[in-house]
Amino acid sequence: MVNQGNDSNVKKHLRTFCVAMTLVMAAFSSSAQAAEPLRIMCLGDSITAGYTDNPQWQVPFEFGYRSSLYKKLLAAGYEFKFVGSGAEPWSGIFGTPSNAPAFDLRQLEQDFHRGYGGWGTKEILAHIGAWLATDRPDMVLLMAGINDGGNLDARRNLNDIFQRIVAANPATEVIVAQITPMANYSPTLADYNAYIRETLVPAYQAQGLRVSTVDQYANLLVAGVIDPTRFSNGINHPDAATYDRMAQTWFEGIQRVHPLTP
Repeated sequence: MVNQGNDSNVKKHLRTFCVAMTLVMAAFSSSAQAAEPLRIMCLGDSITAGYTDNPQWQVPFEFGYRSSLYKKLLAAGYEFKFVGSGAEPWSGIFGTPSNAPAFDLRQLEQDFHRGYGGWGTKEILAHIGAWLATDRPDMVLLMAGINDGGNLDARRNLNDIFQRIVAANPATEVIVAQITPMANYSPTLADYNAYIRETLVPAYQAQGLRVSTVDQYANLLVAGVIDPTRFSNGINHPDAATYDRMAQTWFEGIQRVHPLTP
């Protein structure tokens, strides 16, 4: 004869056990997802690669802003991975650095980026689809247009780059820089940055997309005027101190859109 009371208790405990196991598995899954590093694609031209006064390389190469940004993200507690298979400057296409970097991202397996010397928005647009599929970024730090002179084509290309990124993954966090100036003032570059700040980014934000901007132009100004001493090559590549300021600007932009949760 079956004891219905005992049978009821068994079923009750079984249900409790199943619920508990479900919660444990959900917590384990959430923890595993949280442990996945933030995949960051640094995307742009020679400034993203970190060029200085090449091809002479009398100004040491230290990975541009990427080295300092790595340190800041690590110190803040971010789990992250730089992604991209750009080979510059080590490919030697514009001369190979003659120094051994003081802080070598290669040894940390973090020298990954999509920075290509001399490239403008047109070249980046032609490749961005394949790069997104290969690198699978969660976040894109985009700074491009200086090699186009910030012309109207650059605006259209930049918009198309945005469209490719959000079409591949609408959840991607895109931080686009108002680009650095040349050593000599260019009103076209200033207008290009105004387009980014006042037209492009607000349009994508209005669609609910995770798009924002940071001001990298200001890092080469003193009292609102371009400081030619902040360029390592006297033309467009920043010096080491400016690259550090750029890293801080990127870092603050990342903190705003992707704050660490306790």
